Formats: sequence, structure tokens, C-alpha cells
Amino acid sequence: MLAGAIGLVAIIVQMQHGLRFNDLVLSNFFSYFTIQSNIIIVIIFLAGALISSTRFHTRRFQLFRGAATTYIMTTGIVYFFFLRGLEAELQTTIPWVNFVLHTALPLYALLDWWLVSTDTRISFRRIGLWILYPVAYLIYTLLRGLVVEWYPYPFLDPGNGGYIQVTISSLVITLLIVLCASIVVGSRKWIAGRQLSAEVK
Repeated sequence: MLAGAIGLVAIIVQMQHGLRFNDLVLSNFFSYFTIQSNIIIVIIFLAGALISSTRFHTRRFQLFRGAATTYIMTTGIVYFFFLRGLEAELQTTIPWVNFVLHTALPLYALLDWWLVSTDTRISFRRIGLWILYPVAYLIYTLLRGLVVEWYPYPFLDPGNGGYIQVTISSLVITLLIVLCASIVVGSRKWIAGRQLSAEVK
């Protein structure tokens, strides 16, 4: 509940700051994958705190939880390796907000996934389902960019090297998402295996 509340406050503060000082366009604000993935993980955190234990442990909720963890992990890694130092361009100039959205929540989500485990088994085949949203986001971003002439990230802007650069960046990010999803699914299987081994002993 606390993590979800902090994330929600950070998103609202960032939006209000942008509207007040940066002439923020709301449609652009909600077109950042950072914002979308943080909204998703905040919903998961708050829902996980409010729903019953039985519903929390259902397969459906755990699949959504795994997907949300994958997306927010991707946000943290992409920021760390590709976007640090571009806070002004990304309109994330409030230090604590930037820390919450790009570092704290991604790390907490992974830790939460590991520590708050369930008996629900998730197949690696689900990775194909989880990447549908990022792929849809990519298509949306490129098509919208053609219309409004604005892109949320420099590596998705054809003006910074053409569509070859965008294609390469997109493939790298896709592989990163697959890697994050594999960590999410694989860690659940590893934890389940250790628990089973402990029970056998």
C-alpha cells in the first residue's frame, strides 16, 4: 500500500510540475512508457494490498503482477543505461520523483515479486503474451509521432538517425523486455523449486 501510494503521489507531482512549469501536454505525458509502467505497477501494488488473500493468489492476478513487474523493470534498466542525464528532456527534473519512478519502484517491484511468492506456476510461454503491450506501445509511439511530430524518447525518434536506428533500438529494447520477463518467470520457478526441496527434506 505504501509503495503504491508513493508511486501515485510521484506521478501526480510530476504531472502538476510539468503543467505548471514546462507547458506539459497531457497526451505526451501519458505517452511515456515510464509513466504507463509506473501507473500499471501502482495499480498492482494498491490492488494487491486491498484485495483478499484468495484473489491475490489467483493465477490471473499473478499473471498481471508478473507482467507489471516486467514492465517496471524494463523502465528502470532503460533509464539506467540509456536515459540518465536527460532528465530535462524527459521532464523528470524533480530528484525524488525521478528516483521513485526510475529506481525505487523498479527495485521494490522485483523485491516484492521475490519475497511475496505464491504457489502459482507461470510458464515461459507467457512471455510472448507479456510483450504484446510493449509492442503495441512501440507501434502507437511511432504512428503518433508521425502525426504530432513528437517522440517520448530519443532512441525512438527517426530524426536521430533514421528508421534504421529506431529499428535497432526497438530490437534491443525487445530483447531487454524478454530478458526481464525471463527473470520474472525463472525466479518464480527457482523459488518454487527451493520451497519444494525444503519440504522434501
